Amino acid sequence: MTRRNAVIGISGSLLAAPALVSSAQANHHGSTDYTNKTLTISPFSLAISEMATMKASNPLVRQFAELESEEQTAVSKVIESTGAMPPPRPAALENIYKKLEAENGEDFDRLYISAEITGHEDLLKIQSPESGKKPVNVDVATATILVAFIHTHLAMLAEIRKQIG
Repeated sequence: MTRRNAVIGISGSLLAAPALVSSAQANHHGSTDYTNKTLTISPFSLAISEMATMKASNPLVRQFAELESEEQTAVSKVIESTGAMPPPRPAALENIYKKLEAENGEDFDRLYISAEITGHEDLLKIQSPESGKKPVNVDVATATILVAFIHTHLAMLAEIRKQIG
């Protein structure tokens, strides 16, 4: 995986964010099951990715964390612009966060990548049923875009996992 491919793979979602925010503001609906589930995972991924930008020892892990932070900021902004608010962080995710805080070096890198893989797999289960529905609203548009990026991220994460052991 090259830096160029990683940047191209993630930057597309950031380019779509302004249009989605405009659509979301016109589609103000507050929290739904979809937004609650997405806003459980997205801010968690943002929080651990921000931590990884500071703690990761492997350059690929750090690069993924930087790109993921940018993307999750955009995703949260789009969804929150509909009036939805993130629910409290579940205990299981809080436990993972605390474990990451306690780890350093290669152990941190492996745990972060593992948490991101699990989070992306969980997020795919949330996005897939919403993706492609009619009529298209901000939730459907967001999910449709995210499904492709989640697949890309899972491929990137699998490659990083191979490289870090």
